[in-house]
Amino acid sequence: MLFDKRSDPEAYTIVDPTSPASEPFRSLRLAIDLRPEVRTGKALVFTSPEPHDGKSTIAANFALVAGVSLPRVLLVDCDLRQPTQHQIFRTPRAPGVVDVLSGSIDVARAAVRIGSSTSRVDMIPAGSALPHAGDIASSKAMGDFLLEAQNAYDLVVVDAPPILLASDAAGISAHEGVDTILVVRRTGRRRPLMQAVRKLALTDTNVLGLVVNRSGRLSAYAY
Repeated sequence: MLFDKRSDPEAYTIVDPTSPASEPFRSLRLAIDLRPEVRTGKALVFTSPEPHDGKSTIAANFALVAGVSLPRVLLVDCDLRQPTQHQIFRTPRAPGVVDVLSGSIDVARAAVRIGSSTSRVDMIPAGSALPHAGDIASSKAMGDFLLEAQNAYDLVVVDAPPILLASDAAGISAHEGVDTILVVRRTGRRRPLMQAVRKLALTDTNVLGLVVNRSGRLSAYAY
């Protein structure tokens, strides 16, 4: 366990990518690699129907585990409304995505190393605060940024806002070379899940599948 402040209800659990606790994430990566629907790109978006489903923690752990076998992995915090990755890894929020899109910094300078010697992972935090975050998700600048990241890294893992809270995730998922994973805390609430799937379908999003996260732990994945 790298970080688990159990006394803090807002804490995030990050597993050691070489420990048995990381096995669900290795299984998830294998399942994704075997999917025939995976596009030719190298970007994978993690979103959820609603807040507090655990999509940011799942995305962070997935990136760390993928970094064990891939030469270069990039985790990007595109939840510009409620960014989380800089809190998980205790790094400054800026410079980051917003600053790259504005042209004030490039991808290489914005990326910070978060992996260990066994997990080669960089992270780009959300960056400077942006009053109208939704306007940028589907922009050409965002598409160019994601393509540049895909050219520089073997895998780009994107943490996107909850799909029913904002349209950002649908806009990000519509860009070239992007596939999407939906994270839900429990399967009993079908209505938010179906609403999320319908919203993503409007932008021709390639939804690879569903990750079920219960009580903060990855419990299953399904398609």
